Amino acid sequence: MPREPQADPVVGDAFGAMVRDCWNGGGGAGEVTELLERDDGQWYRSPAAAYFDPLDAWQDVDRELVRAVRGSVLDVGCGAGRVLSVLRGRGHRVLGVDASAGAVQVCAERGLDAVVGRLSDLGHLTGGFDSIILTGNGLGLLESRDRAPTLLTELARVANPGAVILGTSFDPARLSSPAELAYQEENLRHGRLPGQWRLRVRYADLASEWFDYVFLAPDDLRTLTTGTPWTLEDVWAGEFHHLARLRLR
Repeated sequence: MPREPQADPVVGDAFGAMVRDCWNGGGGAGEVTELLERDDGQWYRSPAAAYFDPLDAWQDVDRELVRAVRGSVLDVGCGAGRVLSVLRGRGHRVLGVDASAGAVQVCAERGLDAVVGRLSDLGHLTGGFDSIILTGNGLGLLESRDRAPTLLTELARVANPGAVILGTSFDPARLSSPAELAYQEENLRHGRLPGQWRLRVRYADLASEWFDYVFLAPDDLRTLTTGTPWTLEDVWAGEFHHLARLRLR
């Protein structure tokens, strides 16, 4: 049965509870829904089953990302292991990292290697990765104009010489509803990037902590890399999203 969000949520691992319920239900289409709450009162719903979709059901940019991967892989924000599973099947050495302990446990039950961690602190991980991937709009984990340089430096710490970051996003200018335009204008008034969102995940009686997430046009991403160990090498344009490749200097 669906578990609707409660009016007075408890702060906890809402994302982990959501993917676990979906996994326990078979990981396919069903009644488990991902629910994102933005700080202006906007809500965004999508099926949790997408975290278990096979390769042929993925967005075009995520399929292209898989084709571009080389060598050993760190999947940052790995979720329930959708991409880890495919890359392992192709012979890559892969490790996932996710802030959700529940999601990491689902990965373990699927026989996938993943650890709990955040992009801001990858903990005991050291250099050894040729490709660092951020799928499913994962470039949003760069958070903001102020935070991105520090986060990109942390990724460089665990990267091999010549490594790449492969990450996806979309240009927030594609969102043109009155609510989206007002939110972008408010961001610009406060010196933020137009695609910076303040979000939390909601599920049943749980809510995550509020967090920053940023949707990036290619020019914004290029600006964020200035002065960091990474250079924006190229961008592949999909139907709606784009895939960026950053190269370690």
